Amino acid sequence: MKVLCVNHLLYYINKGIFDAMLDYGYDLCVIPLGAYGKEQQATVLREVLTYFRPHYIFTPGWSVGIFDVDQFLEIVKEFKVPHVYWATEDPIFTEDISMVFVPHSNYVFTPAEECNEIYHPLGIASSTLMFGFHPRFFYSQVPKPEYQHDIALVANNFYWFSEEKNFRRKALEDLVVPLINEGYDIKIWGLNWTNPQYGFSIDPKFYGGCFVPYEETASIYSSAKIVLGIHSVNTSVTQTSIRTYEILASGAFYLTCHTPAHENLFQNHKHLVWSKSAEETLDLVKYYLKHEDERRAIARQGKAEVYRKHTYYHRIKELEEKLHPYLEGC
Repeated sequence: MKVLCVNHLLYYINKGIFDAMLDYGYDLCVIPLGAYGKEQQATVLREVLTYFRPHYIFTPGWSVGIFDVDQFLEIVKEFKVPHVYWATEDPIFTEDISMVFVPHSNYVFTPAEECNEIYHPLGIASSTLMFGFHPRFFYSQVPKPEYQHDIALVANNFYWFSEEKNFRRKALEDLVVPLINEGYDIKIWGLNWTNPQYGFSIDPKFYGGCFVPYEETASIYSSAKIVLGIHSVNTSVTQTSIRTYEILASGAFYLTCHTPAHENLFQNHKHLVWSKSAEETLDLVKYYLKHEDERRAIARQGKAEVYRKHTYYHRIKELEEKLHPYLEGC
């Protein structure tokens, strides 16, 4: 199967489902279309489509502002190559991001099952494809001294202003704020945590740095006693942060906020632990820091669960089962 992608910037795609495609023998071509000017983009895209002749073009999530989207879509139609879009920003940016590509796609995958109800009435073939993890990058690693803290968080400090996008702020208030206020040994990595312009900032002593190489995050997860997870969505039974799978795959004890997706996909106090309030977070952290055997047992069970159901090898099989019959009928 020959697949073309023109967005080379999404590391979690490149080191995730794309590497799994390569492992499965796909002939995958990823070109940095956004590295060229508009006229060059047209030339490069036409040349690649002519000589590579992909079975389909796969465009992931946040692909706006990188290349000339209108021109890209026009050329794709010109060559009559099936266009597959993975709406990874659903459901929080369905209107702002996904709908730029969805009307021009032959098939749409979404991590949020509920969004199929938006796409189907538009006459768009779609189905659910959740995030996952690649076992080559996420597995239990030998703890590194520089990452050995009681509590760790790897995330960016996004600030959603609109009312429907404020769950991430609640997650911070429930998970991060109480632990900092109580003086726990917590370290946070990611963008904008010490910038007060983002509406929430932390004391630099809790800050590990703005950039961690993607491949290095598993070392953080494997080294901390408790790894936190914050999320932007609490309205979906299938969409959860990609870090959920990566953290669990790394053998970490995962403390996260309660969401319908977590409740649907995992068992509380068996695969992970969720909190619904700041008070509950403090109780859970106090308990599990003192009960290492229970903490490690949950971490083992969480790891086993994602390896059993949620690798990108599983996702490739799901993709093929849904997409290939559709392509054969085109």
